[in-house]
Amino acid sequence: MQAVILAAGEGQRLGPLTEGRPKPMVAIGNRPILEAVLEAAVGAGADEVVLVVGHCRERIQSYFGDGDDWGVPIRYVVQDHQLGAAHALAQTESVVEGPFFVLHGDQLIETALLERLLERWEATEMPIIAAVQSDRPTEYGAVEVDGETVVAVSKTPATDPPFLVNAGAYVLDEAVFDVVRGIEATDGTDFGMATTLQRLADAGRLSAVLHRGSWQDLTYPWDLLSTNATLLRRRDGKAVAEDAKVHPTAAVSVSVAIDAGVSVGPNATLLPGTALGRNVRVGPNATLSNCIVMDGARIGDGAVLHDCIVGESVSVGPNATAEGGPARVVVGDAIHDDVGLGAVLADRTVLRGGVTVAPGTLVGRDVEADCGTVLRGRIDSNETVRRG
Repeated sequence: MQAVILAAGEGQRLGPLTEGRPKPMVAIGNRPILEAVLEAAVGAGADEVVLVVGHCRERIQSYFGDGDDWGVPIRYVVQDHQLGAAHALAQTESVVEGPFFVLHGDQLIETALLERLLERWEATEMPIIAAVQSDRPTEYGAVEVDGETVVAVSKTPATDPPFLVNAGAYVLDEAVFDVVRGIEATDGTDFGMATTLQRLADAGRLSAVLHRGSWQDLTYPWDLLSTNATLLRRRDGKAVAEDAKVHPTAAVSVSVAIDAGVSVGPNATLLPGTALGRNVRVGPNATLSNCIVMDGARIGDGAVLHDCIVGESVSVGPNATAEGGPARVVVGDAIHDDVGLGAVLADRTVLRGGVTVAPGTLVGRDVEADCGTVLRGRIDSNETVRRG
């Protein structure tokens, strides 16, 4: 069985983290979200994977290659213009044969849930959607059911939370391509999955598998942190690569992941929810709590970071501080209050010694902040922040 994984989008609500990478390549638990999605599909029986790529697609193609490392062939289909998930799916018509899984590459999914979708298909030969209860809507739409039959899929819920939402996993067949073409002919503007699924529901050809297990939405930066912490807690201990160098005086809590080539200096403290990517350096007396630190970053002596996402090759100077959430964060036109975000420091940003980062600050790529400066709000990529 084939698995189509939609991985062409940018993920603008993750802010500067996706300026130079596709959203599915953001790391959680020291590996890309997309890798976990692919492995779930393979675990459920997928014997070929079709990746729909677009934004910064070379990051995906160079990482996954031909699929040998995952034991399945991978082929790539390019969505040149990001016109929605249904449009991305339509690009695969010439390379798939139904039934096939369709998954969103930026949404974690469990193998067991995919197996349930496949079982339902085998019993009904009807398109299937996974639905889960949530306290907030997702970008994939809200779901209304009558028993196991889907009667409505809308962009926003019609009820108060908790409500059913689209969990981002389906089993479909070739008939879905006719549906997408029909949308293009009649409206030509909305190529989201909600519209496509509603057309299937209107025809009485969509059922739902209700998922009652764990499910994590990954829309905003603070979602990444909470999901990362959840994944690390499930490991029930430390995960330290064999070649990592952790000084014997460093304090490393449970629910911490340390990847290959990492160096942790004397008297440093790594608290729960912290994942250090490849070749990260943490200096003496530094403290990190609930942080995602991506490959090649440098955390200076005595730095203190709470609730932070630190991008690739970022340099955080000595005694720099990000106190952590709760924070008010503005994403697009929406204001989010009391979210658990200290800061996002995007790729290759440099904070000199003694920089203070206010809760909820979003710092773009290639930013340079002088010693002793205070960062708050949003700092655009390539900016230089000077004292005074």
